Formats: sequence, structure tokens, C-alpha cells
Amino acid sequence: MLDWLKRLFGQTEEDKKQRFLAMTDALNAVLGGGSPATVDRQLGTLKIRSGVLAFGDPQYVPSLELSNVDADEAVISAKLWQYPSGGATVIALRINLGDCSRCDPPRKVGELAIDSAALVVADKADIEEYWTDTGKDRIGLISTAPDDKLLRELTRRFKLRTVRVNSIEAEIVGPVPESLERDIEEYLKSIPEYAQFPFMHFHVQTNNSFDRVNYSKEPWEFIPVGNDDLPLMFICSTGRGDGCYEVYCQFSGDVQRVVSIDFFGDDDRG
Repeated sequence: MLDWLKRLFGQTEEDKKQRFLAMTDALNAVLGGGSPATVDRQLGTLKIRSGVLAFGDPQYVPSLELSNVDADEAVISAKLWQYPSGGATVIALRINLGDCSRCDPPRKVGELAIDSAALVVADKADIEEYWTDTGKDRIGLISTAPDDKLLRELTRRFKLRTVRVNSIEAEIVGPVPESLERDIEEYLKSIPEYAQFPFMHFHVQTNNSFDRVNYSKEPWEFIPVGNDDLPLMFICSTGRGDGCYEVYCQFSGDVQRVVSIDFFGDDDRG
């Protein structure tokens, strides 16, 4: 009867979501060489100097803070789907803050809205002091979607040397001076086809803090917050991508000891 009603009235939004996720998991298994094994792994440690641990999407970190952290470092572990090819997907995070031997059951302390399929964890003071909108690089990227018409135009007009970096972009060889960036942008604004959104057709990537998170190809990393080697932040992909993820914490009395984030909704927070 239930199957008949579903066929009659169509699938619910939750049914569609679960079907999409199942298809995504199946595709990842094909790309990863087979079905993954679930493993637990300690990934590393993160210094906490301000007593405030910050979490968030790289577009707007911090969006969630844990204050009065009674630990000098966070020990970060993950539950992973490990594929035969060697690739991995983070399906849940566990962050230990000091002595975790005696903790109460987990309780929800907040939610994280993720729009970049990535999560940043760092000391709040490090984010405030070192996060930068301008990195050290000046990489000029030209869109080649849906064709290379613009690439040919800009190459000819500005006498550029370029190399293909993927199916939809070409990179200008060498750093792009600010003067050249302005000239190309003004040229694009003079052409109706490109004028409304010139940044979609050409932009300079400096590998600022956001860029380094957004373009990371690793399932997780400890990378510099700013343009210097230290301090570090922890970043990871959020398993199945964008969404709103619940954050749970276990306390020892009033002290926060274990933070857990489940990206796959398996309710495995022990």
C-alpha cells in the first residue's frame, strides 16, 4: 500500500534527498575503487591560545564558538570512509579538549551551516589576527566555458601567455600585476556579454585564507591561517557536502571536554 501511494503521489523531499545521497555514495565507491571501510583515526593537534575554539564555513568563520576551553590544545580525530584507492571521506569529527575520562552524555551546543562543503576549526584569536583576504600569489584565471572565445580575445589583446589548468579554466603564465588586472576588468565591463559578472570570466586568485580552504584537494589538512607558516587551522571536507550540521559536546562538570560533529547523520557521537 505504501509503495503504491509513493508511486501515486511521488516521493517526499526526504526520499529524494536519500536517493541522491545513495547515488553520490555509489559514485564515490566507483571512483574510490570499491566500497569503503569505516576507520577511526587521530588526525593531529591544534594549539588553543585564547581559550576560544572557533568553527565555521570558510565564508563566515567563526559562526560557532566554544568559550572558556580548559585545554592548551585540541586533539582532533575522525571517523573516515577509507577507499581501496587510498582516498578518504570524513564522516564525523571528534575533538578532545583535555581529560576526557569522565564525561556526561553529549548534548547539543549549536549548529553549523555549511555552504562551501568545508569546515574550519581554529583558535578564535588566530582567525581574528591572521585570516587574510589577500594572499601572496597573483594567479590570473580565464574562463574557457563554454568555449575558448574569451581566452583567444584576451590573449591577443593583452599579449598573454596562458596554460590550460582544467576543462573550464586557463591560467596566465606568471604573476598578474594589479595594473593588468584593472585593464582586463575594464575591458570586460565594456563588452555586454561579460559586463554584468566580469569576475565569472576572469579573476585573480591570491590564495588567501579562503582560497586555501576552498581549493584544498585533501579530505583534511592542517594549514596556515594567514600568509605565515604559523598559526595553523584544521580544515576538512564535510562528507556529503553542504548542509546544516549539529554540534554536540560532552562535559565534565561545567568543563567542555569532547566536541563531536556527525556529517552523515548516523547519530554516532559516543
